[in-house]
Amino acid sequence: MKEFNEHFLTALFFNFVLIGALVGGVLLSITYFGLGTWLFFVFAALLGVSWILARHANEPLSQSAKVMKQLVRDNLHELNMPLSSIDANLAMLKKSISVPKNLKRLDRINTASLMLRERYEEVEYTLKAEFDRVEKEEFLLDALLMKQIERYKELFDGYTFKYSLAPLMVNADKRGFSRVVDNLLSNAVKYSPKQSEIMVTLDSEKLSIADNGIGMDEFDLLHLYERYYQSDNNKTGMGIGLSLVKRYCDKEKIVISIDSKKNQGTTVNLKLGHIKR
Repeated sequence: MKEFNEHFLTALFFNFVLIGALVGGVLLSITYFGLGTWLFFVFAALLGVSWILARHANEPLSQSAKVMKQLVRDNLHELNMPLSSIDANLAMLKKSISVPKNLKRLDRINTASLMLRERYEEVEYTLKAEFDRVEKEEFLLDALLMKQIERYKELFDGYTFKYSLAPLMVNADKRGFSRVVDNLLSNAVKYSPKQSEIMVTLDSEKLSIADNGIGMDEFDLLHLYERYYQSDNNKTGMGIGLSLVKRYCDKEKIVISIDSKKNQGTTVNLKLGHIKR
């Protein structure tokens, strides 16, 4: 819908430029040839025609946005059933399995299922953020971080997650912030070798997530927030995580900075001054 509005405004702008040129000619005609004020009504009519043409030119894009929105919502609804089935069968399997190794595997499947459900909820959130208004709320950021860290510890036991979290109340879009943390932790795991350390630090001013992974060079840092850009094409993913993080931070007026060196690791810093309570 935002894309439609941008195209519509662009078309309207060029129509106004054209009308402006016509009006300039009309004013010159009035000044030098003494034509009547009836030209004002011609100008008003041109404005009306311009508006109609701009709306008509963008109608296909508007319809496409509506169809896509409905398609995504319909598919989200259909995803509920298999997710619920996975959860129900996992619960039954846990009751019938007693081997610790197999139980641990089930726990990992359960964690992955929970993360899949969160992705489902994120798509719902994105739709709401795009077409409706997302309300801000007060929440303990350290509690949100702890929950995310524990989940990653369970899912990726080949990594060491360390943390130092000071209590901090913030006022922001909670679902969006959870999404940011998930993207940053996911990148830290993705670009770090197993058995390496990932450190999460929160104080009254700043959140930092640091890894000892492959790092980035100056070229990577220049293109970091570009949608679909990846510093390592051999890694999974579509390269949109950091662009989403940057978009959220800009919306919440959070200053993001990234320190990284090739083969030495990366540290992402979020200055939280505008959202802390």
